[in-house]
Amino acid sequence: METEIQSETNHSLASQNNSTSQNKLQVEPPTPVKSGVQEVTSLPVIICISLLIALTTSFTSLYSYDRWYAQKIVAVDIKGYIAQQRENYIAGKMNDEELKRSFDRLESVVIAIPKNKVVIMGDAVVRNIETIKP
Repeated sequence: METEIQSETNHSLASQNNSTSQNKLQVEPPTPVKSGVQEVTSLPVIICISLLIALTTSFTSLYSYDRWYAQKIVAVDIKGYIAQQRENYIAGKMNDEELKRSFDRLESVVIAIPKNKVVIMGDAVVRNIETIKP
């Protein structure tokens, strides 16, 4: 009887081993899980993107510097403006109140010039400079 139990046990163990080995062969390997990282792009694409970013930041930097920080020279023709106002006053084309308003306007124009602009007198300018007329 012991022989029968052993043979049945051996037989059942052998069948379990066979079924286990068959299960191992039939199981498909797990599919790889895609991570958040994309595939590596080609070298020309990376170069183009880098070049685009570099050009954009360079342009933005230069524009910002020129717009707000670079010193620029402007001329204000104060002497010509005062001479014109004096002629108009002497000719009677304007009264005291209008003359005062015109000088206040001249002052507000000069004060409104941004700090990154250097102001020189209009008589000193020969050419190629922005001239502000009040």
